[in-house]
Amino acid sequence: MVVLPFIYFTLLLIFIYKRRGFNIGAYVVSIYSLTSFFALLMEISSLRPYVLKNYEIGVVPTVLYCFLLTLTIWPFYNFRGERILTIGLNKPKSFNKIVYFYFGCFLLIVVSAAGNIVQILKGDLGALRIAKSRGEAISEDVATGGPFHSVMVLANSFGGFSIIMLLFYFYSICFLNKSKLFNTIILLSSMSIIIIGILGVDRSKSIYWLISYGLMLVIFWSHMTKRQHRKIFKITGIILGLIGSYFLMVTFSRFGEGENGSQDSIISYAGQSYIYFCYFFDNVDYGQFSLQRIFPWFYNLFIDNGINSTVELNSAILGKTGTYVGVFSTFIGDIMVASGKLAAIIYCFCLFIFSKKILHFKNKVYYQFYEMLFLFCLISIPMLGLFTHFYASHSRTIPFLFFIFYAFYLRLNLVVR
Repeated sequence: MVVLPFIYFTLLLIFIYKRRGFNIGAYVVSIYSLTSFFALLMEISSLRPYVLKNYEIGVVPTVLYCFLLTLTIWPFYNFRGERILTIGLNKPKSFNKIVYFYFGCFLLIVVSAAGNIVQILKGDLGALRIAKSRGEAISEDVATGGPFHSVMVLANSFGGFSIIMLLFYFYSICFLNKSKLFNTIILLSSMSIIIIGILGVDRSKSIYWLISYGLMLVIFWSHMTKRQHRKIFKITGIILGLIGSYFLMVTFSRFGEGENGSQDSIISYAGQSYIYFCYFFDNVDYGQFSLQRIFPWFYNLFIDNGINSTVELNSAILGKTGTYVGVFSTFIGDIMVASGKLAAIIYCFCLFIFSKKILHFKNKVYYQFYEMLFLFCLISIPMLGLFTHFYASHSRTIPFLFFIFYAFYLRLNLVVR
C-alpha cells in the first residue's frame, strides 16, 4: 500500500509536465512524490517508529490522502510562469514600505538573538531540541521582554512569514529597476524565518525557506538574464551550503549515536507524513471538535479554552486519545487530529473553491502583483503543509491575513482607478 502514493504522485507529475511543463503545480506535486518515495524507503528499511510497527495501512486513508492533496494543488495547474509578459504594480510606495518594514524586523531579530545563536550553535543541539520538544524555553522566539515588548512580538510574528519576501525579491530583480542594495535588503529580509528556526533548533523552517525559494525559481527563471542566472547559481550554492551544514549539524547531534543513525533519521523525517496521516485517520478521535488549527487567531482573541499553542493542543489531544500527534502528518492530518475527518475534508474543498475563485491563470500573460500575492499565500498552504499545517499558530496567521488583505487592497485600488 505504501507504494501507491509514490506511483500516483509520480504519474500526476508526468501528466502535468507533459501538459503544462514544470510549472508550480508540478513543483508542489514533485515535493509530495519525493516524500512518498521516502515513505517507501521507510517501509523497505523497516524504519517505522514503535507506535506504527504493527499498523496496517488501509485503502481509504491512502485514497483520501492522494485525493485531498491533489484537490488543494489543482487550482495552480494552469499557471505558466514562462508565459508572463509583465507584472504590474499599482502601489509601488507600499511595496517599498513593506520591504523596509521586513528588513527592520530582520535586523531586530538578528540583533536581539545574536548571542543566543552563537550559544546554541556551540551547544548540544540534540539536547536543546529535546528540551524544546518538552515545552522548555530555549529562546525559539526572539526576546520579547522589556520596553520594546510589542515591537519584538511584531517582528517575531512577521519574521515567521518572511519567506514571502522571496516573492518580493524575485519580482524586483526581474521586473523592477531597483538597486543592488535594495534587492540585497529584500533577500536578507526573507531569512528571518531561518534565524527563528536556529533559535528553536528546528530544521523545518530552513526547509520551508528552501522550498519557497525553489518555487520562485520555477516562476521567475525564464525572466532572468544569463547574468542573473549565474548570480543566482552562486547565491543558491552559498545558501544551500550554509543550510545544509546546519541541517546536518542538528541531525548528527540528535541522531548520530541513536539506534538507527543519522541517515535513517533523514529518511524518517522526510517520509513519515503519509504513514502518520493514515494512522491518525484510523486511530485518533479527539472528540472535542476544535477548529483551533484552522482559526488560531480567532481562538487566541475570543475563545479562552486554556490552550495557547500547538504544543498545548497536542498535549490536550494526547490526554484524550493517548496518542502523541506532534509529528508530521501533512497539513491535512494536522487539522484532522484536532477537528475531525469531516472538517479536514471540508477545509480542503473550501481551499480549492476559494483558490479557483481568486486565481485565474488560463491563457493569461498579463498579471498584477496582487495576483502573485494571492498565488503565494494560497499555494503555500499545500506546499509548506508537507509536514504540518504551516498556519496552525496565531502568530503566523497575522502576516498571512495581512498579505491577503493587502492583495485585496491593491486589487480594489486598481479597479477604482
